[in-house]
Amino acid sequence: MPLPLKRYHRSCERTQSIQALRSRFEKMVVPEISRSTVKLQKRIASGAFGTIYVAEATVPDYGSTYGAKKNFVAAKFLPATSGKDKQAFLQEVQMLAALDDPNICRVLGICASDEPFCVLLEYLDNGDLVQYLKSRELSPGGNISKKEFLSVRDLVYICCQVSSGMRFLESLNFVHRDLAARNCIIGSDSQLKICDFGTDSDVYEEDYYKADGHTHGLPLRWMAWEPLVQRKYTTKSDVWSFAVTMWEVLTLARHRPLEHLTDSEVLHNLQLVSRDEGVMQLSRPNSCSKDIYELMSFDEAAKHIHELVALPILRR
Repeated sequence: MPLPLKRYHRSCERTQSIQALRSRFEKMVVPEISRSTVKLQKRIASGAFGTIYVAEATVPDYGSTYGAKKNFVAAKFLPATSGKDKQAFLQEVQMLAALDDPNICRVLGICASDEPFCVLLEYLDNGDLVQYLKSRELSPGGNISKKEFLSVRDLVYICCQVSSGMRFLESLNFVHRDLAARNCIIGSDSQLKICDFGTDSDVYEEDYYKADGHTHGLPLRWMAWEPLVQRKYTTKSDVWSFAVTMWEVLTLARHRPLEHLTDSEVLHNLQLVSRDEGVMQLSRPNSCSKDIYELMSFDEAAKHIHELVALPILRR
C-alpha cells in the first residue's frame, strides 16, 4: 500500500535533510579558540549541565576558520570530564555545529586544550525571550513603533521564528526536550534563535519540578504527557512545548503556564490526559485570534504535529 502523498513527501524531505546534515558533519571543522581571547562578562546560568557566561571572544564567522573578529558570545563551560569523555564531547559539539539554521543558536568554536572544556555559541544582545517580553507592553494600536511596545504582528513574527527553528530540528528528527521562551534568545533586529541557556539558569529554577529523590528538574508545565508517563521524548512532545511557548509569547510572559494549578495538579492532569480522561487547556491570551488559539490545544498539537510545526495560520 503506497504512503499517503504528504507523508511520502515528508519522508523524502527528512531523508534529504539528514543526508545534508551528515555531509556538513563530515566536513565541519569547529575552530579551536584560544582561552586567552575569551573575556567573561557576566554569568547567566549555572547548574548540572554547566555554567554559561556572556563573554567577549575573538571568533571567526560561523562555518569558517578565517576572519576572526571580536563578538559577544555565550561561553558554556562543561563540568569536569574524564579523558575517555573528551572524544565523545568533541563529536557532540561537531554534530551541534553542523546544525545550520538561522533560528538555531550556532556553535562558533571550542576551548578544549585544557579543562574545563568550553563551547562558544552565538549570543544576541536582547538576551533571553522571557526577559525581553516582560520589558515590553502590547501596542494599543495605531502606528506605534517605540521600542517598549510590541504589536500582535511582532508577537506572531516571534512565534513564526520559533516554529521555523523547530521545524528544522523536526526535519532531522532532533528533539529539544526543553523548548520554552527562557530557551530562546532575541536580538535588536528581532531575530530569534533557539538555545538551551535557560535550562541551568537560577532565574528559572521554579520552572523545573523536582520529584522526590531526583536531582534534575522537569519543565513540567511545558511538557506533553509522553515524557512523563512513557519516559519517551519525541518531536511530538516538542510540539506541545512549542504550543506552550506560543502562549508565553502571546501573553508577553506575564504569567506561568497553567498558573491556576499546583505542580501536583499539573502532573495529575497530564496523567489523566494520557488515559484520555482529561484535557490540558491553556487560557486564551487577549492578543490571540481564535485560529491561533486552537493551535494551543493539547489535542490539536497531538493530532496535527506537522501542521502545527509548519504554522500555516501564522504565515497568512
